[in-house]
Amino acid sequence: MRHFRFRPAGKKGIALLAFAAWLLLLISWVMSVYAYPRLPKETVVWSSLLSGHKLWAARSVAFFAFPAIQTLIFLGLLIAARATFFRAGPANNADGQSRDDQKNKLLTDLNKEVFYLGLIFFNLIFIHLQTSLILVSHGLARGISRFYFIMILLVLVMLIPYYRVRRRMLNL
Repeated sequence: MRHFRFRPAGKKGIALLAFAAWLLLLISWVMSVYAYPRLPKETVVWSSLLSGHKLWAARSVAFFAFPAIQTLIFLGLLIAARATFFRAGPANNADGQSRDDQKNKLLTDLNKEVFYLGLIFFNLIFIHLQTSLILVSHGLARGISRFYFIMILLVLVMLIPYYRVRRRMLNL
């Protein structure tokens, strides 16, 4: 029987996740800049996820509120993460035993891995919302896809047990 070995993501894996998070942020802006001049004169600026009610308004630069808010939250989360859990953890683990430098590095790398995964799904939520508004404005969709939105949220929430399982498998 083949045994699976769970290795840390390593520098390449973390760099790839960070790149994907930044790339999705860039895609959100490119999509918005591309779609803006092609929008009809009246566009949807908000669509309720629960009731399906849509708020229509004249096309304006307010259309860029979604990517702007996405960018501010993205950068805020990144700054907060770098200031807190991107640094080496405490010298003691939950049991009060001292943790060596290698385990501290593994824990920091795991924190980065899960954080960047979270940012990727966070970006996907905003891209989904923005794309839905664009499609509704053109009459190509009825609203935000609840199923897709809920699936992204569920995957985001599943990062919590993923983190705990990975931490346990790495003996941290």
